[in-house]
Parts: sequence; C-alpha cells; structure tokens
Amino acid sequence: MNLTHSSPPAWRIERRGLEAVPVSERRGGVGGIFALWFAGNLAITSVVIGAVVAGNGLSLGQALLALLGVGSFLIVGYFSLPGMRTGRPTMALSGASFGSWGNVVPSALSWLNLVGWETVVLVIAAYALEAAYDAAFAVPSSAGALLVALAVIAVLAFSVAFLGHAAIVRVQAVFACLFGVLTVIVVALLVPKVHWHALLGARGGPWLTGVVPAFSIVIAASGLSWVNMASDYSRYLHPDTSARRVVWATTLGAAIPVFCLMVLGVLLASAAPSLASTVNPVGSLQAMLPTWIRVLYLLTAVGGMVTGEILDIYSAGLSLLAAHVRLPRSRTVFVDAAVSLAASLYVLLVAKNVVGTFEAFLGVVAGVLAPWTAIFLLDSRRWLRRGYPSPAEAGRWHWQACTAWLVGTVVSVALTSTGIYSGPLALGVFRGSSLGFIVGFFVTLTLYAGMRLVSRPRQGGGALQDGARVASSGESRQETRDY
Repeated sequence: MNLTHSSPPAWRIERRGLEAVPVSERRGGVGGIFALWFAGNLAITSVVIGAVVAGNGLSLGQALLALLGVGSFLIVGYFSLPGMRTGRPTMALSGASFGSWGNVVPSALSWLNLVGWETVVLVIAAYALEAAYDAAFAVPSSAGALLVALAVIAVLAFSVAFLGHAAIVRVQAVFACLFGVLTVIVVALLVPKVHWHALLGARGGPWLTGVVPAFSIVIAASGLSWVNMASDYSRYLHPDTSARRVVWATTLGAAIPVFCLMVLGVLLASAAPSLASTVNPVGSLQAMLPTWIRVLYLLTAVGGMVTGEILDIYSAGLSLLAAHVRLPRSRTVFVDAAVSLAASLYVLLVAKNVVGTFEAFLGVVAGVLAPWTAIFLLDSRRWLRRGYPSPAEAGRWHWQACTAWLVGTVVSVALTSTGIYSGPLALGVFRGSSLGFIVGFFVTLTLYAGMRLVSRPRQGGGALQDGARVASSGESRQETRDY
C-alpha cells in the first residue's frame, strides 16, 4: 500500500486541535519523524547538562555511563505509537487514563512544563544571538541588544508554531540538515580544546551520591522532558506505518544529537569549569573558538535552540486545549508568548542565573511528569492492543489513575531537592539530587497496577478513536503487539 499522501500547503494555518486526524489526511513517513526529532534536540543546553554531569566529580567512564540516561528517549518513541494509531495528540489521549476532567490538572502542568522549557531556551538563544551581533559588528553587550535578540527569536519560533504541523515538519527537515552539519563543524573545532590529561586522570566519584544522581539528571533533561508530546508529531502518520520503525526513528532522532552534545559538555568541563554555572553558557563556548568561526557558531547555537522551541510551543498549545481552555489551536500561541516572554524578561533583566534556574526547574517538573509517565505507560500498552476509548467513552474521572498520580507526585516532590526548593523528605542521597522522580515513577507504577488489578476497571471499550477506524474503511492496520 502506498502510505504517502499529498501534503497540505506548509504555510497554511492548521485548524485542527485535539480532534483525530482522519486517515485520508495522514501523510509523511519515518524519515520526517527522524528529522523532526533530530532538529528539535540540537540545543546547546545539552552541552550544559553534560558539563553539569562532569561537575559531579565523576571520572570520564562514570560520566559517560551516566549519559546512558538518554536511553529514556525509548519511552518517547513508544509513546509515539498511540498518536499514529488514533490520530490524536498525547495529552488528549491522556484523558482516556484520567477522564476528561481528571485530565485537566496533568494537562495544565504539562503546559507549565513546556512554557518553562520555552523560557529557558528563549533566554539562552537571546544571549547567543546578542553575542553573534556583537561578534559580527563589535557592538557592546547591553540590555537593549538582549531585548532585540529576544524579540527576533520569539518572532521566528512562535510564527512557525502558529502555522502548525505542516510548517513545523517542513522547517524541521531543513533545519536538521543545515544545523546538523554546522553543529558537526563546531564540535570538530571544540574537541581540540579538551584537556585530555586532566580528563583522563580524574578520579572516580561515589556511585550512589555521584553517578546515580547524574544519571537521573540526564533522564530528566532528555527523554522525560519530551514524553508529554510524543504523539503530537506522529498523529499525522498513516496507521499502517511500521510501529517498530516509528519507535526507532523517534528514539534515535532525539537521542543521537543529545548524547553527542552531552559528551561534548563532559569533555569540555575540564577546559571550561564555569560552563555548568555561568550566566551565559553560549558565551563560554564562544571564547574557546577561533575568531573567524564565532559568528557561525553562535548562529548554529541559535538555530539549534529555535528548532526545539518550535516543538515546545506547538505542544504547549495542545496541552492547553486538553486542560479545557477554549481557544483555536493557533491562538494558544499568543497565551504562550505572553507568559514565556514575561518570564524570559525576568530572567534576563533580574534573575540572571540561567543554569541554576534551569537545573531547579528540571528537578521540580520531573517530579510531576514521572508519575504521569507511569500511568500513561501502563494504559498505552493495554490500549494499543485493544483500542483507545473515544472521548465520549472515557468518562469524567478515573479515580484509580488520579489517585495513583497524586500519590506519586507527592512522593516525588517530597523527595526532590533543587536550588529553589527542598522537599521535607529530601535527606541523605536525595539531598541535592533528582532521584525523587524515579521513586515517584515506581510508586505510581506499582500503585496503579495494583488498583487496576483489585478494582478491575473498564477495559477501554475496544473502539479506536475516529482517526484510527482503519478496519472499517477497508484498510489493514499494522499490529503493535511487539510493543
């Protein structure tokens, strides 16, 4: 069967919100999915996370072992399958687990998570663009230049997200090629700056209080930060697309650039110890490059961050709709712009502690997302075999999911310790680490699985949502029982 369909004009505003994408409008393939996730993960923030990992006092081997936390992108790949099967975005599908009204709070927190990411990326990208202007035209840094840079980044990212899915796929494919090549060039110029003697001679740190917390930070900054948007970009794929190929295209497309950039951060930490704490990490890397390449590097850094920003903005709008905010999808972009720009101005002009705020934000958000991930993981496995219930069948509240998620979130937050918040139980190994969300994940997983066994909840009705009624239209569908 030919799985390709004529694509709509990329520059026409997407009108669809949470409703299912009809099979007749499905388009694209796994190559586009790989490019989309590859481009969306070229951000320089991954270099910073690598430097943070190395800053835990680990040996090179221990740091590289901690970076294997990027394997959490496999969950993102798996969570892409419900979107392909049903034609619906992730937080709309979450309503099948929590109920239409029970899903309001998880969706609102998903939106808050994405707005937080938008803010972090806007701030770092603004520093990069302002530095590029300074390097090109020798203009001193100033608050005015930062504000202009912030405005330019915001217009570019929010405009593409405003147009919607077709424009995003087109732009990300171009950016994946362009900024992927430029990133390789920049990395090749930075590697000679590595202090190999100091790096290879570093003594190993403690496993329980060094490696394990570093591993948890990598998970929070990689796969866990994308789980609530995986199906947003697979829902336009034809349901007959190979499930295995979709999982691996998503997983590898996201994991490859993140892992490589985090490795670079680990390697450069010895040459630039301030990289994990500086106000302007982009500027710290710029100083290590030859003068002739600095402008190109800065523009590469900006482009790599804008690609991820576009995905965050688009998915934030879908989360807002799932929280029962009654707006056309395109107009949710203006809500995001108002909130994230206000927060960015505060960080740029008042707080001026990007990395510290970034780490603290990751720790708190992970404590909310990890329990939700446990719920969605259990239900997705069941419903991918039997069919997702329609919105009408899902009901208003599912007490098992809501209770398990609430308990897991309370446990996660109570065990979380960051620069801006410390939970009452964040003692011992949990002090100064991100391990709380891992405990919260397993508490939720165990509790929800137990409650489902005891209460024997409704099995989901076996009916696929509108966009996935493939069998009734005479078309076969790819089995996903292997997953």
